[in-house]
Amino acid sequence: MKMVKSLLLGSAAGFVAVAGAQAADLPVKAKAVEYVKICSLYGAGFYYIPGTDICMKVGGYVRAEGFYNFGASGTTGIYNTPPSGQQDRVDGHDFLMRTRTYAAFDTRQQTQYGVVRTFLNVGANYDSPAGAAISMNRAFIQFAGFTVGTASSFYDYFQGAATSYLQAWTSDTGDGGWKVVGYTHQFGNGLSATIAAEEPRRTSVVNTGFAAGGSGGINPNDTTVGFTYNNPFVVGALPTSDMIKIRFPDIVANLRLDQAWGGLQVMGALHDASGGYYGTNAGGSPGNWNFGHPSDKLGWAAGVGLKINTPMISQGDYLQAQGNYAVGATKYTAHTPSSASPFMINGNSMGLGFFTDGVYCGGLTPASSASVTVPNIGCPGGNSSVELTTAWGINVAYEHFWTPALRTSLVYSTNHISYNSNATLMIASAIEQNATGACGSAGNFAAASNTTKAGLTTAPAMASGTISNLTNCNSDFSYWSLGSRTQWNLTKDFYMGVDVMYSQLKTAYAGLGSFRNSAGTYAPSAATYTISDQSNWAFRYRVHRDIAP
Repeated sequence: MKMVKSLLLGSAAGFVAVAGAQAADLPVKAKAVEYVKICSLYGAGFYYIPGTDICMKVGGYVRAEGFYNFGASGTTGIYNTPPSGQQDRVDGHDFLMRTRTYAAFDTRQQTQYGVVRTFLNVGANYDSPAGAAISMNRAFIQFAGFTVGTASSFYDYFQGAATSYLQAWTSDTGDGGWKVVGYTHQFGNGLSATIAAEEPRRTSVVNTGFAAGGSGGINPNDTTVGFTYNNPFVVGALPTSDMIKIRFPDIVANLRLDQAWGGLQVMGALHDASGGYYGTNAGGSPGNWNFGHPSDKLGWAAGVGLKINTPMISQGDYLQAQGNYAVGATKYTAHTPSSASPFMINGNSMGLGFFTDGVYCGGLTPASSASVTVPNIGCPGGNSSVELTTAWGINVAYEHFWTPALRTSLVYSTNHISYNSNATLMIASAIEQNATGACGSAGNFAAASNTTKAGLTTAPAMASGTISNLTNCNSDFSYWSLGSRTQWNLTKDFYMGVDVMYSQLKTAYAGLGSFRNSAGTYAPSAATYTISDQSNWAFRYRVHRDIAP
C-alpha cells in the first residue's frame, strides 16, 4: 500500500511539472506597441517622439558640385588668399569638386511660454583636393521671441544662396551661420523688430607703426644687410592686425515687414573698431604697453533690403536687393571675402587691395641695434587716432520661372572700399617705409634717406610678399560681378543647376610697383609689376537631393 501511494504521488508531481512546463511555453499577451504618431501642429514631416509631447522633423540633403576657374577654395573665391589668385600652371587649381551632406533636426514643444524650438544642422564638406571637414551652420533655440545660438545674422536680408551658387560679395552670413542672441517682437500684419547681440564681425585694425620694427641683424660695415623692415601689408592677406580684444558683441537691430507682395527691412549695427597699443610689436606685447594707445572708436553699418514678388510676369518670380554702408565695420558689406585681402597675379600684371576696419599709427622712439638706429618710419604724423575705413555695397538679383520646374536668375554685385587722406598717407608710409610716404619718389627699401638714417651701406631687403616703389598711393579699390544661374527641379526635392559669373577687381595702387614673392610661391620674383584691374570668368554645377523635406 505504501508503494502504491508513492507511485501515485510521483505521477502527480510529474504531471504538475509537465503541465507547468507547457504553461510556460504558451504565448503571453504582448505589451501594446506605441506607434509613432504624426504631429500636424507645425506642418508636414513632424512626428511625436514616442513617450513625449515633443514634435520632431528629421531632414537633410546630399549635394555634389564642381567649380571651374574659381580658385583654390569654393567658398572664398578667385581673388582671395594665396594660391587662389595665382594664375600660373601649378597654383590655385582650375577645377575643384565638392561633396556636401547635412542632417537637420527640428523639434517643437508647446510650453507656458509658447512654442520652444530647437534646430540643428550638422554635416560635412568633402572638397578635393583639400579633404573633408565637419561643419555645423545651425544650432539654435527659439522661445518667447528669443533666438539664441548659431543662426544667421539679424542684419542680413539678401540671401545670396537663393539665387546663386557662385557667391558674390555680400553681407550674408547664411551659409556658414553666425552666433546671435536676439529678441524679435511681432507687431502684427507682418511687421516685426529685432534687437540682438551678435558675434563681432572683425577684420584688421592696422597699426602702421609696426613698420618701424624689423627682423634680422644690422651690420653697417657689411655690404650685405641681414635686416628686413616689417610691413603689415602683405599682398593677398589681411594686414597685420593690432586691434583691441573683444570687449563686447556687435549690437544689431532691424525693422522688418513681410507681406504678400514681398518685404522690406532696414537694419543697423554698432561695432568696436578700436586699436591696441602704439608700438612696433603687433598684438599688444608687454613692450608696447608703456607707449599708450589710440582713443576708442565705434564703427557702424546701415542697410536696407527689399523683396518684390512679380507674379504678373510669371508665377514665383521675385526681385531681391540689399544696400549697405559701413564705417569701421567692413564685414557688413563683404562678409566672406574680407577674411583675407583680394589679389590676382597674371604674369607680370597684378591687382590687389587691403581689407581693414581702420588704420592708425603709433609714433615711437626709433628702435636701435648695437650702434645703428632704425628710422622711425610708417608714422608721418606721429601718434594718431584710428582712421575708420569706409565701405559700401549693393546686391541685386532677379529670379524668373520659365516653368514651375525651370528657373533662371540674374545676379549683380558691387562693393567699394575707400580710405581718407590720413589713412592713405599712413598706409603709404608703411608700404614705402619712408617718413614722407610719397609714392613715386625714391620708393621704400631703396630709399637713400632710410639707408643714411640707419647707417647702412646697403638698403634692407623687402619683406616677403610685399610690394613697394609704387607709382600710385591710392589705396581705394572695388569689385563687381554679374552672374546667371539656371536650375531644373526634377521633383520638389531633387534639382540640378549651373551657374556662370563674370567678375572684376578694380585695383588699388594702379600703376607700377616692385613685388617680392613669398619664398618662391609667386613668379616672377622681385620684379616690377603692372598693377591693373583683374577680371575672371567662373563656372559651377550642382546636383542636389533632399533626404527628407
